[in-house]
Amino acid sequence: MSIQVCENYQPSKEIRNSYPLPAINLRKLACILNQWQQNYRTRKALIELSDEQLKDIGLNREQAHKEATKPFWIGYYLKL
Repeated sequence: MSIQVCENYQPSKEIRNSYPLPAINLRKLACILNQWQQNYRTRKALIELSDEQLKDIGLNREQAHKEATKPFWIGYYLKL
């Protein structure tokens, strides 16, 4: 499931009427879990970048360390 699908996910009226509420909530949960997994992977990769690579993306070592040490669940909010 892609991030773009999750960010834009808004169940249609037909889906809301045809599926029980827990099915819709499971879709939202899947999006959240997907984002948490991506946060974990990208933060782990960020800490492994060289100073030159960090400079290319506009970060210094301190900023990268601060971002990389955040818990994976920080930084993703889904409107319920």
